[in-house]
Amino acid sequence: MLYVEFTLNVLSLIIIVSGSLLTGYFLRSRQLKKKQHKIAELRKEMVYNHAQILELQIEYVELEKSVNISKVPVLPMNKAVTETKESVAL
Repeated sequence: MLYVEFTLNVLSLIIIVSGSLLTGYFLRSRQLKKKQHKIAELRKEMVYNHAQILELQIEYVELEKSVNISKVPVLPMNKAVTETKESVAL
């Protein structure tokens, strides 16, 4: 039967465990920093997109106002019908 003796010093065990803890902590903190950076970037993009949408809405409202206020006087159909009925009644 093959028998291998393996001894581990308590000090080396503490060093290995603490090294593993520090390595895991630094790797996880790096992942969290990347994730937070990505979230901040996406938030900036969303704010920028919302600002663009609001600008387009303002332009749309201004364009709609300019279309509604035409320089050529046009009578609405229902108003023209009532005016012709009034003129016929006179």
